[in-house]
Amino acid sequence: MADGFLSSLLSRADDVREGAERYGRRASGNLRDAGDTLRDRGGDARGELSRLWGQLEDLVERRLSPAAHDAARYAGSYARDGRETALDVAQQLRDVTRSRPLLAIGIAVAATWAISSMLRSRR
Repeated sequence: MADGFLSSLLSRADDVREGAERYGRRASGNLRDAGDTLRDRGGDARGELSRLWGQLEDLVERRLSPAAHDAARYAGSYARDGRETALDVAQQLRDVTRSRPLLAIGIAVAATWAISSMLRSRR
C-alpha cells in the first residue's frame, strides 16, 4: 500500500514537473515573441517619428520661413513709412511753432489742462 501511494505520488510529481517544463518553454517562446514584437514596434515608432520630424522641418522651411520673412519685410516698410510720417508731422509742428509761438504756447497749456483734468477725474 505504501508502494502504491509513493508510486502514485511520484507519478503525479513527474506530471507536474513535465507540465511546468511545458509551461516554461511556452512562456519562454512567448517572451521571445513579445520581445521581437516590441523591438519591431520600436523600430516602426522610430521610423514614424523620423518621418514626422522631416515633415515638420519641411513645413518650417517651405511655409513658415517665407511667411516670417514677408512679415518682417512688411513690418520694416510700415516702420519706415511711420517714421517718415512722424518726421513730417514734427517738421510741420516746428514750422507752425516758429511762425506762431503764442498760439503754440496756448495749445500746450490747453492740452496740459485737459490731460490733468482727465487724470483727476479718474481718481
